[in-house]
Amino acid sequence: MHLFSPKRENSISLKGVVQISHNSFFVFKDCLGKLFLKTGKDEKIHKSIVKNMIESNPYISKILKRYRIKPAIDTKALKELSGGHMNETCNIAMGVYDILSDSIKDKVDADSLKEASMLHDLGKVLIPSKILNKPAKLNSKERKIMNVHSTLGYELLKTQELSEETLALIKYHHQNLKHTGYPLLPEENTSSDIGVQIISIADKYSALREARVYRKKMSRLDALLVLYKEVREGKILPAVYDALVKYAKIYDN
Repeated sequence: MHLFSPKRENSISLKGVVQISHNSFFVFKDCLGKLFLKTGKDEKIHKSIVKNMIESNPYISKILKRYRIKPAIDTKALKELSGGHMNETCNIAMGVYDILSDSIKDKVDADSLKEASMLHDLGKVLIPSKILNKPAKLNSKERKIMNVHSTLGYELLKTQELSEETLALIKYHHQNLKHTGYPLLPEENTSSDIGVQIISIADKYSALREARVYRKKMSRLDALLVLYKEVREGKILPAVYDALVKYAKIYDN
């Protein structure tokens, strides 16, 4: 993969993500059809990309209007997510996937899992920073706005030539086995429960192990105990949790 500079910033499109060493990169395509990579450092490029995504899908503006979200693009959030949490979630998700038995792995498309885990929180680029970085518990209105980030991520990316499986994993990565998460699953839903489980538990574990503005980071044991509670509640498949425990013991020191 070679690095190219875009010829026209208003004619570039997101093609997906790749991982080189321990870093994730967004892959874009310029007006001449050449691929190039960008991390979260080039805010001007990313703002242009997200703006084009919004213009390509009018439904996004309807969502923002419904929740009274000012249509501002928080590129700082994208920079922090792409360089930290989204990349770490991908590492954990693929680590958990590798540990699972072959009979379970056969139910998941590894490429979709990797791509979705890298892009799962892209929708947070449209969530107001005062909500993302609130140093206290969110109220009910703020929680509803925060919860729409997975749908926004799905809508932003649905015009970007990603697979249906990847898009479904992004949209439903906050769902669980009891289907009490968000957004609601349609009856005809075809997303992989196992894939959603893997990204969901990786996302939660990564978040618990990070320091946030409203709390200190948890220890490995405390984070695993929080997630074990969800296993007992029937929200997380025991096999997926066991794979996370094995992954954490090896890689999270």
